[in-house]
Amino acid sequence: MLQETFHFHPNYIAKSMQKAFGSTPIEYLMKYRIEQAKMLLIQTSWKIATIAEEVGFGQTPYFTRQFRKFTGQSPSQFRKKFIGSK
Repeated sequence: MLQETFHFHPNYIAKSMQKAFGSTPIEYLMKYRIEQAKMLLIQTSWKIATIAEEVGFGQTPYFTRQFRKFTGQSPSQFRKKFIGSK
């Protein structure tokens, strides 16, 4: 992955990303996936499971837990809240 591409030790990459972006590579990827999911929840009528798979989560329950952790609400609540505010 990153260490193979850049030939740096994984700990060095993680510390550098933490310093530059305020998050580890895994946290950064998770935030990116959640942001992509938010866009899909707003712009499509796809099922939650489809969105979870599309943004890289293998299991819908795991996606829902992570979405709630980062946003404070479930994907369904997020979608309803956004649609209701239009």
